[in-house]
Amino acid sequence: MDAGLTDKPTSDLEPSYGEEVMVMDLLENICSGSTVPEEAEAISRNLLEETKNKEWLMPLALSLWLQEKHQESLEAINLGESSCSDLAEYHVIRGMAARQVEGNIELAKRSYETAIKLDPDRSDTLYNLANLLQEDEPEKAENLYIRSLNINPNSATTWHNFGILLNQENRPEEAKVALRFSLKLDPFVADAWCNLGLSYYALEQFDIAESVLRYTISLDTKHSKSYLNLGNTLISALKAEEAIEFLEKGVKLDPSSNNSLWNLSLAYLLLGRLEEGWRYYESRFNTKDFKKVQIPTSGVQISNWNQLPSANDEALVVWSEQGVGDSIQFFRYLLMLNELGIPFVFLARKNLFTLLTQWTPLKDKIRLMGSTDPSQDRRPNVALMTLPHIFKTRLETIPSVTPYFFAPKNSPEHLQVEIPPGGVSIGLVWASNPDNKAMYKNKSIPLELLMPRFLDLLDLDLIDLHSLQVGDDAAQLDPWRDHERIFDWKDKLEDFSDTANVIKQLDLVISVDTAVAHLSGALNLPTWLLLPVNADFRWFKDRSDSPWYPSMRIFRQLEHGDWGSLVSQIKEALDAMFLLRIDPLSRELLK
Repeated sequence: MDAGLTDKPTSDLEPSYGEEVMVMDLLENICSGSTVPEEAEAISRNLLEETKNKEWLMPLALSLWLQEKHQESLEAINLGESSCSDLAEYHVIRGMAARQVEGNIELAKRSYETAIKLDPDRSDTLYNLANLLQEDEPEKAENLYIRSLNINPNSATTWHNFGILLNQENRPEEAKVALRFSLKLDPFVADAWCNLGLSYYALEQFDIAESVLRYTISLDTKHSKSYLNLGNTLISALKAEEAIEFLEKGVKLDPSSNNSLWNLSLAYLLLGRLEEGWRYYESRFNTKDFKKVQIPTSGVQISNWNQLPSANDEALVVWSEQGVGDSIQFFRYLLMLNELGIPFVFLARKNLFTLLTQWTPLKDKIRLMGSTDPSQDRRPNVALMTLPHIFKTRLETIPSVTPYFFAPKNSPEHLQVEIPPGGVSIGLVWASNPDNKAMYKNKSIPLELLMPRFLDLLDLDLIDLHSLQVGDDAAQLDPWRDHERIFDWKDKLEDFSDTANVIKQLDLVISVDTAVAHLSGALNLPTWLLLPVNADFRWFKDRSDSPWYPSMRIFRQLEHGDWGSLVSQIKEALDAMFLLRIDPLSRELLK
């Protein structure tokens, strides 16, 4: 919403003579609601015709804007450029109109910037420009919101949108403060309560988020976004069955909401209701999360079995729109396409290319991602994670035969694992991809929590520990790097073929939710997966095993952020594996 509707942009005006006073008065009446838009339009048109004064284009354009006649509004305001260009109000209204007409964002930006140069102390103009820049230039938008609030600290809408920006920038504690200010000024705005609930959600205070969102629904029982966000909150609070009730209500209220459909799919999948889940999962491409996905061809994007090509048809282009772990997990569906004789090629990331061409029978069907030209390539395409929907995968029909990666030869010399003099070789990964900040924080466990038990086992000559961690988090190993039975592979792992070469020589891999865990499972190596409470849908709810990977055992937090409880589970599992009680044994050896 543009602040010209709520902050009364003409409240700062001091017109000095006759007809201009009337123009400005009408603008203020429109903003205050004392003159309805239809009446204002008629008045403006009559006076424009009678006086030929193009300043009447401003209330005319504003009244058209309020009636959502945005193209007409922009056309009207543009007619006044030569006569009104020295008036800040003109540029504010032009910016508001331009923003709503496709292809005119730059005009809107220039209009607001001009208005600010003409009158730098208009809080509404600063607010409107901040709204325009909020997504693409958040730092500039933040500065503009602050400037606007310094001029008018009693604008509930400005505090509200400032809170939205802070939420988007993953600053929920600050967002919470801004949204509370907004609600003190105007306590009955469902949108503001909903966004406050999102702040608590981001802070993982799910019980408070749930209460806030339930209150939002009590204010507005048709507020579809609150049903969606309450559903997400309930999923994180491990109440997936109840979550579906609210998500379905959100979809009913707004069937066009792809976010509701997307989150409903995740709830169904989490509960193992796969057929429903995969069907709704197709809505992902219409959500903000997938806004920047690049489809590799301009051919038809297939979504059902009947669209699959036959043996003599042009090859289907399969592409992965999500992470490396997803490519590894769902690669099994490519093997199924191959068995059915369906012609296809798969576009692989560079770090998977050697693994997929040398460890699988699909060498001739693997291409590098980015090797197609969508403007020229008319072949049909399908996203890799659409294939479970096409194959109508149910819980009992998950293709779970492993391994499906096979080493082409012995590991290269620089990737050979020393056979331990006794005990077992354990691979370890403790941090996920830091590029995804929210998931990184949720999925990663500090290495210092895991090391005490591993050090006990090392001192008892029961294990060799192999760090498979790459990236900046590998530095967490520094305090123990000199231990003679700890091996750090970070400098030798150039791609996932290298990682597979190391993994296949180990006895056990212990990993947080990363591509390494998927690779270990796909190699059918014993794998212990360490999960947060609100884990990804693919691991389902409350299961300690995975139907995707028969060799996998799952360990879960008992409460949000409680890695200590999970470490205790790992300790017990290691004791059971060695048929020993490690703690008293370690104490005895230290005497």
